[in-house]
Amino acid sequence: NNPSEHTLSSYGYVIMLIHFLTSHTLTKSGNVVRGCQGSPILPNLQWVDPLWAQNPAGPYREIPAKPKTQHSMVQHPTEAGYFVNSYFYSSGLLGLKNFCASNCCDDSALGTLLAAFYHYFAYDFDYKKHVVSLSSKQASPPLEREIKAEEDGWSLFRHGLAIEDPFELFYDVAHVVKATNFQHIRKEFCLAYTKIVNSSSVTGAFPTGRELIDSICEPVDDDKTQIQRDPL
Repeated sequence: NNPSEHTLSSYGYVIMLIHFLTSHTLTKSGNVVRGCQGSPILPNLQWVDPLWAQNPAGPYREIPAKPKTQHSMVQHPTEAGYFVNSYFYSSGLLGLKNFCASNCCDDSALGTLLAAFYHYFAYDFDYKKHVVSLSSKQASPPLEREIKAEEDGWSLFRHGLAIEDPFELFYDVAHVVKATNFQHIRKEFCLAYTKIVNSSSVTGAFPTGRELIDSICEPVDDDKTQIQRDPL
């Protein structure tokens, strides 16, 4: 969790989480699926239709394109001639708050979502082909590396985690992450998913709250543990 040491920043993890929540649906049966059926777990504020957001009823709707206004288009402070589209839906959020609360109100929803998040990035996400991004609509496939290579000069040969900044679209938030650290991240996701599933197999339901944290995390004695860092 320190980019200066070639690991992923908290900002990067947050983008990964939002990417997952805005591209997946929690079905009535409690399954988490990526897809075009139903409303996303978390509406994407860069794409959600304002009329739907004010009264989230009926099929989920998104706008065809992000608005470009004098308020949303901001001159980049260091990149000459580059404007950042800072638009996101920010008014009438009560409707979305109620939607999210009712969409994931089951006690086991937290455990289900966290397990699905770990599984998605440990096993399902194609890191060689795709980029973690918030610029894709809910029903669209993940953003491809080839597109970023053509538009922004991203490398096609750097296999590993790539995260598109939601506003500075040319910037890869994960560009500092070394291959060995990326593999360590995936292993930790695998381990966390396994621990949640094992815990649920004992109790018959996904853990919630403190039980969920205890099932994943192990206590560490800082006085006896030496943190091994990757050589620069």
